[in-house]
Amino acid sequence: MAQELSWKKKKVFFILTIITILWVAILLILGIINQRTIVFYDTLALHDVSSEYISELPFLRYLIEPLVATTFILEWEFTWLISFLIFYPIIRGIYKYLRYRGKFKSTKFLYVCKIFSEILEFSFKIFSVVILLILGFIIVGYIFQGFFFVNRYFMVPVQIGVHLAYAVIALKVIYILICLFHPKLRWKLKSKRNPKKRTKHEKVLKYRVGLKKEIVYIVACVYLLLGMNIILISFKFPNQRIKPIVPLADDEFLFDFHVHTIMSDGWLTPEERVLWYMEQGISGAVFSDHDNLRGVLIAQEFVERNNLDFIVFIGEEWTDHENDIHMNYFGLEEEIVPLESYTIDGPKAMNASDLISYVKSNGGYITVNHYNYEPNDGGYGVPYTLTQLYNWGVDGFEIVNGGSYYGKYEQIRQFCLANNLICIGGSDIHINEDLNTFIKIKLADPTNLTITNIFETMKANTHEVIAIQFYPRIVDFPGELDDLGFYFLEGLINYFLNIDIFQALSWIGWSVLFYLIIILGYRKIKSIAPEKLKSKF
Repeated sequence: MAQELSWKKKKVFFILTIITILWVAILLILGIINQRTIVFYDTLALHDVSSEYISELPFLRYLIEPLVATTFILEWEFTWLISFLIFYPIIRGIYKYLRYRGKFKSTKFLYVCKIFSEILEFSFKIFSVVILLILGFIIVGYIFQGFFFVNRYFMVPVQIGVHLAYAVIALKVIYILICLFHPKLRWKLKSKRNPKKRTKHEKVLKYRVGLKKEIVYIVACVYLLLGMNIILISFKFPNQRIKPIVPLADDEFLFDFHVHTIMSDGWLTPEERVLWYMEQGISGAVFSDHDNLRGVLIAQEFVERNNLDFIVFIGEEWTDHENDIHMNYFGLEEEIVPLESYTIDGPKAMNASDLISYVKSNGGYITVNHYNYEPNDGGYGVPYTLTQLYNWGVDGFEIVNGGSYYGKYEQIRQFCLANNLICIGGSDIHINEDLNTFIKIKLADPTNLTITNIFETMKANTHEVIAIQFYPRIVDFPGELDDLGFYFLEGLINYFLNIDIFQALSWIGWSVLFYLIIILGYRKIKSIAPEKLKSKF
């Protein structure tokens, strides 16, 4: 009997300890038997060039590897929320049932639940206010300037709002903790409704209040998780270093021709994006925000002011959402928008064919991004066929976008080679993840680092368009599961099957730290007398 009582008192400790030991053992085994394998593939020459490059992680990256890996796998799709909404009601329902059956009788546990309930209700209010303010700002802008305003200005208030909401919530949590541990301070909860005022509708009102709380809790959880996702993908983490085995010659350069900043729908500032590239060993990049040049101009000014060894090329991603076609134009210091974004006194607004003609007639270059190679009545391509775009005068097409080069990109590559069009690639990165695409080019005149010289050189298609694959897809869920948000689980599995010993040690260190925090917190709560905890409310 004594042993049974001892087990009941320490079962949380035993369960957490066993889980932690098993988890650490699995990580250690994976770290020993695996190695971090990065594939560099030249999609233009169809040749694996992994022997020519190394993806090297800095020491600081290993210190926060679990946080970085989780962020990069989450990305900015946010569809993982669907899987959360599937499992949350199930878990919540099990908890409510067990509580109804009297499995949670501890007074301390109920007080801890009150703390979490208060934080969730407060988070719901703060985020609701912030979201309303952001939507109000965007709606007012849309009324006056249409989609032109939304495309250019929506990201900054989102970033500010989410960070501000989390800062206020953090202050609330700190205040609660101070009240709990300070010998004199008390934490005041909201007063409950007087049950004597309820008449025959008391039970109905009780269920209504309970349902309202459940809605608040689930929405608050969505707010907090979504907000944390946004904060994580907006933070400048230490990134990989791409190192050629044979150092680049003076006439060789690594470029990226497609990236975004917070001046459209990216999550890093132009300044952060410059440092992001430099950290990874890239020589220069085209900053191609949607329908504006604000990001690239800020980046250029930042490079010049700090005398950085990096080249910022001017570009813009002309983005026609109505017709689902995106094109990057280069070499023109002029903003041009699609017809859907026309606004009075705004930039020139053109359709696709007019844009191509205008860019070419003004000495610029234009390529098609992530072309929509879908069947249509006249062949392939939506809304315009490859042949139509070729006849209008485009200089080339992306054969790699975001590290992806299979499927439609194989047909696009063949079309480009058959018609002497430039095969280009772009990372199209919006968040803080590691660079997944770059171009290696050799210039006859390395002192002439102009868009004209670079694009005229690329017309020969002798450059390399390199896609980086960070881990093999050993596990591949059906598309339906990915659409439901299970891509995150798939990514985690493939990631863990490709980690090296240093990444594994980072996970082990953080796992042990998390275990200690949980155990120490649990022991602290267990040591507090119920009367003392009650006095804090």
